Amino acid sequence: MPGQPRWRQVRQVSANLEETLGIGVAEALCHSPRELLGERLCDRLQAALGDRERLPAALTTRIRVKGRERHLHVVAYRSGSRLVVELEPLARPDERRLLALVNEWLVQVGEIDDEERLLQALTRMVQRLTGHERVMVYRFDEQWNGRVTAEHRLPPAESFLGHHFPASDIPAQVRRLYDINRVRSIPDAAAAPIPLVPATDPHDPAPLDLSRGALRAVSPIHQEYLRNMGVGASLSIAMHDEGRLWGLLACHGLGPTPLSAADRDAARALVQIALPRLMLIRARAEARLLQSIHDSRDLLAGERGLLLDPGEMVTRHGQQWLDLLRAAGVALVQEGHVHGVGRHPDERRLRAMATWLGRHQRHDMPWATQALGETPLAEWQDGDLCGLLAAPLPTDERRPAWLMLFRHEQREARRWAGKPEDVPMERDGRLIMTPRRSFAQWQEEVAGRSPAWGAMERRAAGDLAEDLAVLASGHQIHRLNVQLSQVNEQLQSLAFSDSLTGSWNRYRMEQAIDAALNAAERYGHPCAVLLFDVDHFKQFNDTHGHEAGDRVLVEITRALQTTLRESDILGRWGGEEFMVLASHCDGQGALPLAERLRRCVEGVELGKLGRVTISIGVAGWHPGDTRKRLVARADEAMYRAKQNGRNRVEQAAESAAQA
Repeated sequence: MPGQPRWRQVRQVSANLEETLGIGVAEALCHSPRELLGERLCDRLQAALGDRERLPAALTTRIRVKGRERHLHVVAYRSGSRLVVELEPLARPDERRLLALVNEWLVQVGEIDDEERLLQALTRMVQRLTGHERVMVYRFDEQWNGRVTAEHRLPPAESFLGHHFPASDIPAQVRRLYDINRVRSIPDAAAAPIPLVPATDPHDPAPLDLSRGALRAVSPIHQEYLRNMGVGASLSIAMHDEGRLWGLLACHGLGPTPLSAADRDAARALVQIALPRLMLIRARAEARLLQSIHDSRDLLAGERGLLLDPGEMVTRHGQQWLDLLRAAGVALVQEGHVHGVGRHPDERRLRAMATWLGRHQRHDMPWATQALGETPLAEWQDGDLCGLLAAPLPTDERRPAWLMLFRHEQREARRWAGKPEDVPMERDGRLIMTPRRSFAQWQEEVAGRSPAWGAMERRAAGDLAEDLAVLASGHQIHRLNVQLSQVNEQLQSLAFSDSLTGSWNRYRMEQAIDAALNAAERYGHPCAVLLFDVDHFKQFNDTHGHEAGDRVLVEITRALQTTLRESDILGRWGGEEFMVLASHCDGQGALPLAERLRRCVEGVELGKLGRVTISIGVAGWHPGDTRKRLVARADEAMYRAKQNGRNRVEQAAESAAQA
């Protein structure tokens, strides 16, 4: 029906409408929506929908059909100029059973600290709920191939655990649908589609988009795909991490498997409960790695005064780095000298690699590959050392040094659910989808590749290289005394400035805060700290890449420098976090400054990247404050700004100063 608020006209109905509402198609098309659905339901739909594209939650209603009361599950969403209302008979759900199942799952999830166990438990719980013979978690890799990482099945369903599926099985246009609608239910894969009457909206010839709904028919291509797979029913629930499709929970029934709307909602709830726990488990593993790297960095920092030769640094700490980063060898190539630990290529190959990296790669971020033989560095690969993570040392821009970590080849017998030989066809620039015909197991021997380098491992290597650069510069000062002034300037920049943005780094900001607190205690000069970071920055990096993320940090730093007073100090606190130290003003007086900074960042033009926003926490000095306490209050206020919707300013509570 029309999307306008008055809803005067029914434009199309499904041919089976009489089964649900007890009114024929021809008669329904002569009625208004309010006559067909009732005044009360239409009023509820209007109030709940508002200006949204889709109802935030389904509604339930009761109607009388042929003298009997019937309960309906109601979903509504917009499609161009029209509003689509889906009506689904709602069997009286066993609410106690569903509630008990969800409560049981809540308890289980809180007790699991292992990713594999969590996903396996999720498949078991969903299978209990839905009754499908096979339930599996399907995770995407960087090329969008899928791998089944957890599975629970009942005989005679075939196991797909550990099997890979080619990216063409779930192409880009299908993956985009999971961003629009997280649940796809096919209770009967062989069911014939129910037509719309009339087939085309007489007032709007544009095709009716049913992507947001639950009742859209299965495409013939997907029907054939499921038939070839031996699947009679399916339920797929998208699993997202920070807004990016991470994987799917896929349920397969060997025959038709009807699900009530309540069961579908409960299955999605089980997945939504598991996802935060899954991401927490992964975050904890990353945090343990970063903490180990920070401990190693602390050891390096403690040796700054020893003026060690770079080779000695690698000899002292190289084995620890290999253990932390799961590498076979590490080498430092600096000014033509090579120092290494473990298994690495010879000096000639290492120098050639460093030369190529210096000419063709950026000098401010690590470079990584798991298949050296597929890169321009292939001619210098040494045996089975096919994984390389190279982090530049920010010392000499003309001749950058490189910290290189190597991994051995990891041969893998990769099992595919059918031979992945079908290449999607394009016609007139459009992808032509064809169903896959074979799902017989096929095994591929994968060689020439190491385990992939994770994002946290790349970040850790960059941190080590930066610390190593500081230590190497200290040794250079000792060795090149005749160029003392030039080297001192370089060391000053490394020690006090952030290498990406040019703003003060955390160490220098800590010194400035200590000085400001001392002046406040002795002379009563007030000061305030403004702590902020970029909203949804991880999602921005995942979408646009880390190079675009670095550009954002540089651009907002440049813009903020023009907004600050001369007495204000801007520094990078870490990652996407920044801090402003505002002198001669208290917390209340710093609020206008914080608001100017927020508006400044909101107005930064980033071209095709769009815009970004920041959330700011403001904390003013109170007598007796330490640096740790002042920053903690600002951090709490920033967290509150994020909790309250982001892109805003929050002031630390006065009582927090006494905590």
